[in-house]
Amino acid sequence: MSSKNTKYRKGKNQKKKVGKFVFRFSLSVFRMIIIICLTISFALAGLAGGAVFAYIKTAEKLTPDKLTLEGFTSYVYDCNGEMVIPLQGSKNRDMVDLKDIPENLKNAFIAIEDRRFYEHPGIDLRRIASAITSGGAHGGSTITQQVIKNITRRYERSVERKVQEWWIALHLERNLSKDQILELYLNIVFLAQNCYGVQSAAKTYFDKDVSELTLAECAILAGITQNPAYYDPFTTNGRENIKKRQEVILGVMKELGYITEEEYQQAKNEKLQYADYNRRSADVVTNQSYFVDQVVIDVMNDLMDAGYTRDEAYDTIYNGGIKIYTTLDPKIQQAMDEVFLNEEYFTKVNTKTSMPPQAAMVIIDPTNGHVKALYGGAGEKIGSPLNRASSSQVKRQPGSTFKPLVVYGPAINERKITAATVIDDAPVYLNPNNRNERYPRNYDWSYSGLTTARYALTKSFNVVAGRIWDEYLTPDIALDYLKKSGIDRADERYLSVALGGPREGINPLQLAAAYIPFANKGLYCKPITYTKVLDMNGNVLLENKPQYTIVYDEATAYIITDILKDVMTSGTGTGARFSGGMPQAGKTGTTSNNYDKWFVGYTPYYVAATWYGYDQNTSIQSAEQGRANLIWRDVMAKVHEDLEIKQFEEPPGIVKKTICTKSGKLASELCSQDPRGSTIRTEMFIAGTEPKDECDTHVKVKVCEAHTDEYGRPYLASLYCPPSSTSEKVFVKRRVPITNPNDFAAVGDKIYECPTEYCPEHDLYAPYNRNNFQYDDEDGNENNNWDSNEGYYEYLEQEDRNSSYFRDNYSNTNNSKDNNRDDRNNRDNTRDDGNNSSGHMDNRNSGRDDEKKDRKRR
Repeated sequence: MSSKNTKYRKGKNQKKKVGKFVFRFSLSVFRMIIIICLTISFALAGLAGGAVFAYIKTAEKLTPDKLTLEGFTSYVYDCNGEMVIPLQGSKNRDMVDLKDIPENLKNAFIAIEDRRFYEHPGIDLRRIASAITSGGAHGGSTITQQVIKNITRRYERSVERKVQEWWIALHLERNLSKDQILELYLNIVFLAQNCYGVQSAAKTYFDKDVSELTLAECAILAGITQNPAYYDPFTTNGRENIKKRQEVILGVMKELGYITEEEYQQAKNEKLQYADYNRRSADVVTNQSYFVDQVVIDVMNDLMDAGYTRDEAYDTIYNGGIKIYTTLDPKIQQAMDEVFLNEEYFTKVNTKTSMPPQAAMVIIDPTNGHVKALYGGAGEKIGSPLNRASSSQVKRQPGSTFKPLVVYGPAINERKITAATVIDDAPVYLNPNNRNERYPRNYDWSYSGLTTARYALTKSFNVVAGRIWDEYLTPDIALDYLKKSGIDRADERYLSVALGGPREGINPLQLAAAYIPFANKGLYCKPITYTKVLDMNGNVLLENKPQYTIVYDEATAYIITDILKDVMTSGTGTGARFSGGMPQAGKTGTTSNNYDKWFVGYTPYYVAATWYGYDQNTSIQSAEQGRANLIWRDVMAKVHEDLEIKQFEEPPGIVKKTICTKSGKLASELCSQDPRGSTIRTEMFIAGTEPKDECDTHVKVKVCEAHTDEYGRPYLASLYCPPSSTSEKVFVKRRVPITNPNDFAAVGDKIYECPTEYCPEHDLYAPYNRNNFQYDDEDGNENNNWDSNEGYYEYLEQEDRNSSYFRDNYSNTNNSKDNNRDDRNNRDNTRDDGNNSSGHMDNRNSGRDDEKKDRKRR
């Protein structure tokens, strides 16, 4: 028994020892974990504390001079660092003392924005906690913090800004009374429509002094500040939104005891009487140039991309004291201004409209995309008119200026064509909705026939551009190049785009930028109007650096440039060329019904695009047809007056060959004998695309000039044509014949096409050819109704036509014909027996002479 108890006690003691060991071990592990956690916490706290201390140390104190509410003037500088214009946004800020602000308005703002305003020291920990737990349903900033944010113009979302804002708020509360802070707030708060402060808002929205506002109106103004764009009373949706917001504010005011139930119901049901429109902004006439207008838009968009709201961005630009460094060149802008302010370029000659003519122009440095000058309308800029040079609202059809961008540039770069590729400028039927319609047509409805891509672009032929798009390119390829040039039209996969008729038009800024790759060795550079923006402390807010995209090979860009130089010397752009020897390349553009006239061109220095037309589509009259060219010429002449002449630099990879412009192949001796003059020229190619074969389009044939066919061409000479009427001439022979007679009749070079029929005047076998020439048979009866199989022997060579094979086969196929025809065959056989050894007939054979007397030909 005792031994059993002993064993039990030992087992129990052993369990106690194990339990104590486990407890001590667990306690040690727990202590270690606590120590590690505390160590990490202290380290993190140290780091956080250090960061917070650093933030506080660098926080800028609000000195009295920074608490003035005139707004901070921003400045715009040109490319030389000279100030162009100050941007002042304080025109719609009316100061008001706190004593003149209704109690209801003060209470409305406090109720909805900071209900513990008179209790906290500048920051509200309860509100911050509530903002966090609510998932961002409302903000955590106090009125004091909002004053600081509006004064410092710091809107970025960062821990540093928030910590500094809390510290400054605590400091501000120790130096200003609550009423002083509230007065600052009510005079600085942004309330949409460029209204800063409650006084300007009262006059804008209700056309009354702030002291006259009703409770209902006070709640309206207090509601705008949360989201000015969303609650703007001058927009349809904004007016509906602010009414809902007003009722929420009135409810909070009742809850906090600021108003009674009766006052709440009366204000809630009050019919609001808004002003008709923003009279204050309508009275303002801006003196900003078109260029500065575009700079403001670009800076605003970029600030919004950086996280600012539209209202915050606008406020930063006009009240933030920022410095905007632009790409504006004052000399170039002055040259443009002089032309656009000259009424001689815009005299009214159009009797079809009472509207004045308009124009716009943009000049860009292609090496970096810097917009050097722009002008958005004819004459002096008054107020805030449409900026036709760069506004996204401007969408004009580009006309033929699109052809290098979506046809010739892509096709040459893809090695689908060369500048020497010959396309037949002849009727085509490319309208998918009507295959019987000739489409496209050239601007004058004519067709030139065989032409090179170079000449077609120089003369702006629609047919050739359409055929290249249809036969050599695909929409995907063409539109991809256009997109890389800054114009995205991926959903416009139809032929009219190749002719300059996209569904969505463009503005001059887009067009000038799209031509940058031709002037800049194949590289596109996004156009920019400013280089950097600094805040009022000199810190960089925005920086704009060139962004490049490879569009073409250097060789392609150079070849297109060389073709576009021809446009200005012998093509449609001669009227845009200015004197002085500076190399110039460019392209004209005209849209349907003459609604738009364009000229876009460039020199080794600048790219420029000019548009001329009317705000509402109106046909441009003949007396004003050349004004786009003229404006471009005169502005660019002024711009280049003092610039050294330099050439477009030829890149490596260019090969030059002597070619024929009717075949695109290496020139032969016959090419110099073309009746229109030599068709030989030196052409440039991307290495590897140059022709290897000699021209086979030019042929020399013997013709009879006694008569001509319906197209005015001499017939091929037969054996019977007298030497006095025959000669050798050079013609062209299409590789792909035009089989439709009406289409062939339409081409301008038909008279130079090699004839296919032999002379019917001297050829005894003329009655057998496909033209069914009439003749009189031996009985004296006119007969022109032969079987269609008889005598159909065109394209037979002379020796074949007189061979026994032809005679035998012809005779055999007509054994069943009447006697008159048998007699005629017999006479032919008789004449064949008299031929000499070479198979030629003796023209002096008396039998033939006798028979000739009996034969009559028409």
